[in-house]
Amino acid sequence: MKFIIKPSSRMREIAEHWDFRRLLNQVCCPTNVQAGTSASEFGAMFFFAGEEEPLSAEISSFRSTCEIPPFIVTDLENGPGEMIHGSQRFPQMMGFGQADSTELVYEIGKSTALLAGACGFNWNFSPVVDLAVHPDSPVVSGRSAGQRSEQVIKIAGAYMRGLQDTGMMATIKHFPGDGSDTYDQHLTTPVNPLSMEEWHDGPGRVFKELIEAGAMAVMPGHIALPAYDKPDERGLYPPATVSRPLLQDLLRGELDFQGLIVSDAVNMGGLVGYMNYYDACAAALESGCDMLLFPHIDERFYVEMERRHAEGKLSRETLLDRASRVLSLKEQMGLMAGNLPEHTRPNRVEMAQLAERVTKESLTLVRDREGLVPFPLRRGMRVLHVVIMNKADQYRDLYARIHAELERYCDNVDQWVDPGPDKLFHAAISGTYDLILCSIGSRQDYGLNVARLHGEVARNMMGGWMRLGTPVIFVSHFHPFVHKEYEAPIDTLINTYGDIEFTARLLIDAIAGQFEIRRQLSAHD
Repeated sequence: MKFIIKPSSRMREIAEHWDFRRLLNQVCCPTNVQAGTSASEFGAMFFFAGEEEPLSAEISSFRSTCEIPPFIVTDLENGPGEMIHGSQRFPQMMGFGQADSTELVYEIGKSTALLAGACGFNWNFSPVVDLAVHPDSPVVSGRSAGQRSEQVIKIAGAYMRGLQDTGMMATIKHFPGDGSDTYDQHLTTPVNPLSMEEWHDGPGRVFKELIEAGAMAVMPGHIALPAYDKPDERGLYPPATVSRPLLQDLLRGELDFQGLIVSDAVNMGGLVGYMNYYDACAAALESGCDMLLFPHIDERFYVEMERRHAEGKLSRETLLDRASRVLSLKEQMGLMAGNLPEHTRPNRVEMAQLAERVTKESLTLVRDREGLVPFPLRRGMRVLHVVIMNKADQYRDLYARIHAELERYCDNVDQWVDPGPDKLFHAAISGTYDLILCSIGSRQDYGLNVARLHGEVARNMMGGWMRLGTPVIFVSHFHPFVHKEYEAPIDTLINTYGDIEFTARLLIDAIAGQFEIRRQLSAHD
């Protein structure tokens, strides 16, 4: 059922008595790393990753300073473990898509909301509902449930329902749809190239159906949609964050979204590379955003926003409307009455079982031209595990676990990190090894503007060592489209969609034939 913020005359009356700065505070969501600001009350606060107990204490301390109960926010895009350290970690959202079970993903969303709610969170900036159209998108990739709109609706929708049915406001992002090019909105303004017919069949369908299914919040990205918008005097199309046609006419109008609109981070290059920072904050609110994410709150921020007010770029009526909507939503959710839900923490064993199940069901044999999988690992066999990954030092635990899991089957296991093509050539041509297992790829890194294997480490793919007769099985743990670039060199590839405590064991068991690895590609082609 579609979610609608119900305007509250009582909340409007409260807001009408506030001055400019207090209204502005109520429509701002700064981060907990900006705790030194003189103002202590905001409409929302985003908390970055930390251990559960210190996070809970910090959240409780901030909440106690607020007369108006705040939204407590973080990014729980694929379970709690990435942001609440020490809690259960899960594979990427594309792994959820590959597992292809709405029941399983719903339970993951539900358990995530329970654990995060017990920590103090009541708003989640997820799920990502962008389509993973371009294989080299540095922002979307494995964060998406897939390339097809129906798959994203199915899987992201299940996660959204699991969150919201358990009291956690979900946010679908990034309107009007990222993932169609190789530009990173942290750095510049990506342009969605679709015609409106294509948009309605793809991203538009996703947003429309998930809005109809009850999405409470939408996050516009700093993404342009020329098919629906007009260029400015420079010939540049505006990011959705500051586009009245996209937010008011398309999102509010045609898609009839009546929930909360929260901007993406206002310090990202896709927005403030397009226009002045303070003008952008004012324009986002005037164009239709209800809340600003990550404004840098200091005295200059207030002075500059007051200047925009004096110049007619940000009216008090707009601030009053946005603050009233935020307050009305808080009343609707029971926050104004002090109704903090009692969250029963999910059973750790049951959460681990969910994580193990989704990891096992998401493993994908993307390509196997020579029929290498299953591979008969056995005692006496000589196996080389090669790591060709950007920033490989970050993944020491991953390849240490793979090495240990290989030793369960084989007596002679070597492991090389970034050995170079010449060393690999001699290892493959000499017949020293019965199998080369190669962990390959690059993890998404915001502001890097590239998702594929890159830099000097990519030279390991030179030399033709994978064509010398020694069986080679590639494994991509993070970038799900490595095979698109290495169409000829990679004959056998397995995707794991992340690295959690179950990944290495299940991967090696699958290679050894202990269970049948999934071959169909429901999440991507």
